[in-house]
Amino acid sequence: MKTFRIGVIGAGAIAQHAHIPGYAAAKNCVLAAVADPEPRCLAEVAAKGWRFERVYSDYRRMLAEVGATLDAVSVCTPNYLHKEIAVACLRAGCEVLLEKPVALTLADALAIKAAARKHRRRVMVGFTHRFNGLNVAARAALKAGKIGRPFMARVRFAHTGPWPGWAKTDWFYRRRKAGGGAMLDMAVHAFDLLHWYLGPATAVQARVATLRKPIEVDDNALALLEFGKGCLGYVEAGWTSPVGYCGVELMGDAGAIFVDYGRAKTTMIRGVRTPDGRSCQETVVLADGVGAEAWRSELAHFTKGLAGRGSFCVGIDEGIAALKVTLAAYRSSRTGRRIRI
Repeated sequence: MKTFRIGVIGAGAIAQHAHIPGYAAAKNCVLAAVADPEPRCLAEVAAKGWRFERVYSDYRRMLAEVGATLDAVSVCTPNYLHKEIAVACLRAGCEVLLEKPVALTLADALAIKAAARKHRRRVMVGFTHRFNGLNVAARAALKAGKIGRPFMARVRFAHTGPWPGWAKTDWFYRRRKAGGGAMLDMAVHAFDLLHWYLGPATAVQARVATLRKPIEVDDNALALLEFGKGCLGYVEAGWTSPVGYCGVELMGDAGAIFVDYGRAKTTMIRGVRTPDGRSCQETVVLADGVGAEAWRSELAHFTKGLAGRGSFCVGIDEGIAALKVTLAAYRSSRTGRRIRI
């Protein structure tokens, strides 16, 4: 079996929870190099038993010294560094697993795409929700026509915020480093997931606000989406929610699918309820007790794909599509206007 030499740039929360354990579990990967300017993050990686051959405080030095020996690099840095680092990794000849959002501007995202094409390397984007077994089961039922043609989708992704408790520093709350708040961190996942379910969004109206946290970016966001003329969508994303439903609801002409993250269950209800209260419905559990494997499945897809030449299931084009919706949503919030995408 061919083994692939892996680099990780950014050794914070997402690297420690998803990327590094995913590579460590893969039989075809070697932990070759890691870079992070935060000594605490590097110390945590070592304390958890992950041994990289080389450890750096500067990714530039890492790429200069060992970049030519690396097969792939995960980019797990604050958002404002994504374009700069992804392009540098592609230039060094590496495949890239890039955390979302792909960049802070459309121009930067297109520069990453151009670099991938120029250097004949691939980019996979870390839209983890596509790998959640609850969503996999829901999409299979939707595409099989189990609930008919969808006309409405609702997504709520909300928690108490990435820091403290998740992120290693407060960079998520700094506009220069993050670029945006809950919309760019959470809703971008929902936009990609709805693209996966329904196809591309064609217009958006949105509102972002900073309701509770003393931070520079939005801590809550709402977006109304259009998917052509036959389907609407609603997305709520937030960093101030200690409780409440998280998941996806898909409404179709013949039924509905409910993806409940909290209960780890995907349920489908089909049938008819008439205005006079009569009901002829069936309830089917499509998935139960899954969902926690999403990060593991995401990394398994990437590491398995390193051995081939085909596209990853969620590449730079998907990352750009979700970013377009996110940027349009921010523009809508600023102007109060519906934005065509």
